[in-house]
Amino acid sequence: MSSGAPGYLLLLSLVPLGAACAFAGLAWRRRARARFSAPAGVPGAPATAVTLLVLLALATAAFAAARPQFGSHRSTTRQRGIDLVIALDVSQSMLAGDATPTRLGRAQQEMAALLERMPGDRVGLVIFAGTPFVRAPLTSDLRALQQLVQGVDGERGLVAPGSDLGAAIRTAQQLAAAGRADTRAILIVSDGEDHGAGVAPAVAAARAAGIRIYTAGAGTTDGAPVRDLDPMTGLLRPRLDPTGAPVLTKLAAAALTRIAEAGDGRYVELSGDGRPLTSLAADFAALHPTTFGSATISTPVERYQVFAALALFAVLAATALPLLPRDRDAWRRAARVWPIAGAGLFAGALCSAGVATLNRRGNGEYAAGNYDAAIALYRTAQAVDPTRAEPYYNAGNAYDRNGDYDAAIEQTTRALQAGGDAIRAEAEYALGNHSAAAGRLDDAREAYRRALLADPGDADAKHNLEAIDRLQQASPTPTPPPRETPPSGEPSRPGATPGPQQAGTPNPTAQASQDGTPQASDPRDLPPDQFQRALQEALAGIERRFTEEEALRLLDLLDEANRRASELQPSGGASGQPDY
Repeated sequence: MSSGAPGYLLLLSLVPLGAACAFAGLAWRRRARARFSAPAGVPGAPATAVTLLVLLALATAAFAAARPQFGSHRSTTRQRGIDLVIALDVSQSMLAGDATPTRLGRAQQEMAALLERMPGDRVGLVIFAGTPFVRAPLTSDLRALQQLVQGVDGERGLVAPGSDLGAAIRTAQQLAAAGRADTRAILIVSDGEDHGAGVAPAVAAARAAGIRIYTAGAGTTDGAPVRDLDPMTGLLRPRLDPTGAPVLTKLAAAALTRIAEAGDGRYVELSGDGRPLTSLAADFAALHPTTFGSATISTPVERYQVFAALALFAVLAATALPLLPRDRDAWRRAARVWPIAGAGLFAGALCSAGVATLNRRGNGEYAAGNYDAAIALYRTAQAVDPTRAEPYYNAGNAYDRNGDYDAAIEQTTRALQAGGDAIRAEAEYALGNHSAAAGRLDDAREAYRRALLADPGDADAKHNLEAIDRLQQASPTPTPPPRETPPSGEPSRPGATPGPQQAGTPNPTAQASQDGTPQASDPRDLPPDQFQRALQEALAGIERRFTEEEALRLLDLLDEANRRASELQPSGGASGQPDY
């Protein structure tokens, strides 16, 4: 026997305490009746029996809340993905300070974020400078690989000084060739400096073996001084040439781009405030995956329903007993236990429900706008069956409506892990909405890209991706989308797009158009002719660089245009929350 929530067993400590209080009260009542010489034959509720039933209900409810588990349910999962070998440059130039904290430090952060987005894939690690070294073979334990990546700055002594990209590619190719995936790739993370002479032949050999090569550049083209580690102080100090001037190292972006183009991959520059390397997760997800194997998972079977039924029976019996005597005080005595009965009925009904029922009830609460109640039902469904994707997906949408975007992202990510390909398009679309609402436009953009890869015909995801691109191009500091971003789990999602108006920021009552005509702040209030004119004015001169205000206005109009179009024809998006 095991327990899904053993902390609730602490409630059992209330049983003896309640028993002591209850029986002390009964004894006091008997003494009081004797003191006032109450007639012996006065009919009344069997108080002792009622007390025992209430204590039984409390004990069995505590067991039900602790979710006792007997037996197990066996299910089979498949591991599918690609083989990727990351070649990380740890040469001296990677200690330059034109990236924060250093080029190597930035590369480590980017790689950790990328590994978070590659569940199911197998990844190996090669570190290199003048010579390469296989730090980790291909593995699906990406959590352990993240820890290795974080520690490579202390392992630079494993490789010789210098920088030989060709040798790194050859070693990465050998490691990738040892894998079992049909699709294999190499990712080079470096500043592009190369003191060897074998890059082109190494790239050609990898392509001949069917291996794609992607590259990521750390640093800047302006460069920074090369820094050496002082063996006496342990601090980094600039390297000086014979004239006393600092030796500069620059990002060789052109060289890394040529390697990626020859390797049929893509080059990414590690710059800016986001995590641009994570954009490659969408590229890797688009490659043909391989089934590495299957595993049988044993999941404990929840048996709390038995204890919940006992608790419900005890509460109903305790409620019915005071009604048996037919005197005028019977209803007064019954009223004392009706609150317990109500709570017991609710708990029993909730605990006796299956995952499908809980999910449907949650959908009903969601549709009614009771998002806290919906979340409670979805979380209960998750506890009953942690392998079902729908309760996680729906909970993510409810959290979004409550404004808790971090929880929405976490729940939707768990839906992706549980549902796999069956729910991928919908979950990625929802993840894009949650990320956009949280102001994480880079993450939202990549989620919409992955949604389109899963379902190329998803017009809503395409629309939102274009809106994000326009917003990022129009404003150096993008405005976060509003709370009102519709989650994809709603009954429909016509034109669901991260809108530009910030939550809690009041709109002016009206704006002036270019010809001075008053213009409603909300495009939904405009009649068709004025709306078309406002849209044409906003699109005029679209090639020029918009101000932030102009970009926000245009996105409002485009969103409304998409909504009006969706009312004229059936929506091309998915319809509603997944249900059973």
